[in-house]
Amino acid sequence: MSNFLIIVFCLLAGYLLRRFRVVKDDGFKAINTWVIYIGLPATSFKYLPDLYWDDGIIVALLAPALLFAGSYVFIKGMGKVWKFSKRTTHTLILISGLSNTSFVGFPLVATYFGEDKIKWAIINDQMTFFLLSTVGVVLALQANNRTGQRIPLSYMIKRVLLFPPLLGCIGALLIPRFVDLSVLNPFFTQLSATVSPLALFSIGMQLSLSFSRSELLTIGVSIFYKLLLGPVLILLLLFVFQWNGEVAQITAFEMFMPSLVATSMVLQEFRLNTKLGNSIIGFSIVIGLITTWLAYQAIIVLL
Repeated sequence: MSNFLIIVFCLLAGYLLRRFRVVKDDGFKAINTWVIYIGLPATSFKYLPDLYWDDGIIVALLAPALLFAGSYVFIKGMGKVWKFSKRTTHTLILISGLSNTSFVGFPLVATYFGEDKIKWAIINDQMTFFLLSTVGVVLALQANNRTGQRIPLSYMIKRVLLFPPLLGCIGALLIPRFVDLSVLNPFFTQLSATVSPLALFSIGMQLSLSFSRSELLTIGVSIFYKLLLGPVLILLLLFVFQWNGEVAQITAFEMFMPSLVATSMVLQEFRLNTKLGNSIIGFSIVIGLITTWLAYQAIIVLL
């Protein structure tokens, strides 16, 4: 219960302090820098050194890709039916297909399953970021690309390999094989403890619940897939193929997370519909606090 209260409190604190101008509108950028460059790598060093290989890791890597592929098919279909522009369609694919597996996912996984299960959520998170930095970037560029310009492979490789949480993940898996880092466990524990409250506070500062009536349909389509259709299909696939156990449970739960906040940066960088994307992110987080509770009830029964 205390973890859930922390989630609500941090989100609300971030939202209200920005709303009343106690902090600057872009103050979340400094917080994100700490979380990305220090907090998340430290979390990897806390949980991953003792990670053991489990066939379920394949599921943890595959599920985010399936969710993203489903978003592409579903949103493309809806775009043709409702005549969405290419820019809007690609915005919705990115927003609907990528889960907030770390900033929201880690605190909720700790709340419902226990902190020791975050190690599996880290695998989901790395795959989600890989999709955003590769396929996501390609789709974003295509939305406004009328010249046939291609993205250099080196650009995508640089985006992926220089992402601090990924470097932390690789380091946490490799370094303890050669050097005993157990003496640093209290150090990593203290740093990783900052991730959940600061990440949630940052999200609260970025919450946008404003929209025009003309955007109601697009927001509804995106949230329907992100919080219901897509993750339910993943859950049913795991159930049908009898993938169960803690890895499958955490993976299924992570797919029910709201839209990935980092997607907004890609939308802005490639001039997609950032305002629409931020509105969907905001509503998905608020609604997701309810739907993830329902998802947890289904997951512990089916998996």
